[in-house]
Amino acid sequence: MQNTRIVRQMFLLPVLIFALLFIPLAGANAVPQEADSPPPQPPGLADPEELEAFADRFFQKREIMEKQIPGAVLVIVKDGDVWLAKGYGYADLENRVPVDPENTLFRLASITKVFTAVSVMQQVEQGKIALDQDVRRYLGDIRLENKTNTPLTVEHLLTHSTGFDRVDSPPGGLIKFDPEEADSLEDYVRTYLPAVVRKPGEAYIYDNNASMLQGYIVQRVTGMPFSQYLEEHLFKPLGMKHTSLLVTEENLGRLATAYVDQNVPLPFYSINPVENPQGGIVSTGSDMARFMLALLNGGTLDGAQILKPETIRTMQTPKRSIHPKVPQIGYGFEFAFHEAFNGQSVVGKGGDLPGYSSWMYLLPEQNIGIFIAYNKTENDDMTDARELFFKAFMNHYFPAAGQPADYPSEAEQLKRFEGLYRDLRVGYVVTRVYVGDDGQLTAENLLGRQKLRQIDPLLFLDEEGAPVAFKEGESGEIRYMYSRANIVSWSEKMPEPAPFRDVDAQHPYAAYINYLHQLQIVQGNADGTFAPDQPITRAEFIAWVLDWLGIPGYNSPAPWFRDIAGHPLAGEIQAATDALLVTGTPSGDFHPDQVITRQEAAVIIWRLMAQLGFQPMEAPVTDETDEWAAEAVMNMVAYELYGPEVQPDASGAVDYQSKRPMTRQEAAALIYQISMFF
Repeated sequence: MQNTRIVRQMFLLPVLIFALLFIPLAGANAVPQEADSPPPQPPGLADPEELEAFADRFFQKREIMEKQIPGAVLVIVKDGDVWLAKGYGYADLENRVPVDPENTLFRLASITKVFTAVSVMQQVEQGKIALDQDVRRYLGDIRLENKTNTPLTVEHLLTHSTGFDRVDSPPGGLIKFDPEEADSLEDYVRTYLPAVVRKPGEAYIYDNNASMLQGYIVQRVTGMPFSQYLEEHLFKPLGMKHTSLLVTEENLGRLATAYVDQNVPLPFYSINPVENPQGGIVSTGSDMARFMLALLNGGTLDGAQILKPETIRTMQTPKRSIHPKVPQIGYGFEFAFHEAFNGQSVVGKGGDLPGYSSWMYLLPEQNIGIFIAYNKTENDDMTDARELFFKAFMNHYFPAAGQPADYPSEAEQLKRFEGLYRDLRVGYVVTRVYVGDDGQLTAENLLGRQKLRQIDPLLFLDEEGAPVAFKEGESGEIRYMYSRANIVSWSEKMPEPAPFRDVDAQHPYAAYINYLHQLQIVQGNADGTFAPDQPITRAEFIAWVLDWLGIPGYNSPAPWFRDIAGHPLAGEIQAATDALLVTGTPSGDFHPDQVITRQEAAVIIWRLMAQLGFQPMEAPVTDETDEWAAEAVMNMVAYELYGPEVQPDASGAVDYQSKRPMTRQEAAALIYQISMFF
């Protein structure tokens, strides 16, 4: 699951604007507003009626009502029975269609990955797939590029430790509003198969392409389409009669309408590829109850066995952990929101697609399963309802016994943790860790400043009680960090590079250049210089921006522009074009080696900012700017995205020097300043 609560959605989808509807979640199946004081806390989950009352109160909470979620389904199973299966609100606001746990379909998004992992493990049980086998064995004539000396195995795919250079679909590659544009699974793999650039098994990075490849391997070894395989070996045996990897004409009418901000409905869209192993399944609450019952019953339900009990236990056992007390992933399952586990064993899997949010939690030792889904994408700055429900449930039924004791350490010992940590999945999420004047370790990132309390040699808690864990390298140096800044990947500690010979500490752009240098976004020349005053080309500026975002270049089936074929940065230009950051010239060229002007750079950055949700602002600009760049330049000034080359006059007006070539130092300042918003 992409963590939309923390990490902004990278590239927003086009939305057709319909009439806005503001219907609170409680609409169709509303319950009377309860008194603020709930009944006494029960000793664990023991009463289905009390559970339903708890769920009703949750959906009536002010913070949930304010989210204006159109509709939701909640299913809870325990001890082999369904204790709760209830719909809240509407599957379709306009037509007042209530959510029905038996019939309303929701896109499961990344919960699909659990089904895909189950299908892999079925083939492992049959001896058709080996976890330690190089995946090349299963790809036929499709060539996998591996730039390391370590084979990529099926186990690496299952644990999202592939080392792929690209872990998501390319910009514009996942959602298709025209179903005819979607690829087959095989064609998608052939076109977009990423390369292995980091040692497999080295680090955890949530990886959609890893799950995509799992499904393709199952398709290859079984000789049947992946959708057919799931139908015959999972859905039918478990009696999941409304569940499918494909949205067909038959089930389309039961699919809950997708909504985004202010309950604007999205038109129907397809997932690419058509048979999508990482996020394509649609299902109902009642069908998901049957899946959870099977997972909690050793892989068996009503006489049908999908996996052996020992295989289920293996899947739910942590396989990648930055710290023994902070696991990340098993086979198909995640371990997230550790601060709410309250001493219980919890595994889960979340899912996000435009207009849909879902999560499945399992408490195997308590024999409890929870599935929640709703038909809205929440604002990024809000704690989402799935997390709020999980924490409320755990605090109500399984309250924490107490806080762990402090681990004694001195400020000097804490200095080994100091440095810049860059997220391996979302490049612009950077955490600065340092020892404050009070001798306490402090972390600063997009969540703000957090004091860290040490409870173990490599484990801390932030001020919200969430873990901040570190991992050592082979030589004992601090190598990786994990925090709730992004719960689906580790961050790498960036080494401090040798300074550029022509950028000393007094250089007016030193802070900008050195920051990007340490993050390995900018590089110098062979002689150790940076050439800060030299103009930057269009292609090089694009490469810097994509590197900051953490988006690798790639090759589309055909180049977008006539003049980039064979260019060393053609892949970056392709990715930036698909991300709607650049459009080229009317003649169909890009002119990659042409110097970029300041207004051209401003347009690229503003397009990115607009996609990330930044709102337009006004500011006094005095220089001459072309009409097509006027809004972008004004926002560069309003957000103060510039270096010392720009100085407001006495009235506050700014000469942005729009038509002048941008220099390397000015480009560094621009990217540095936008990065400070994250």
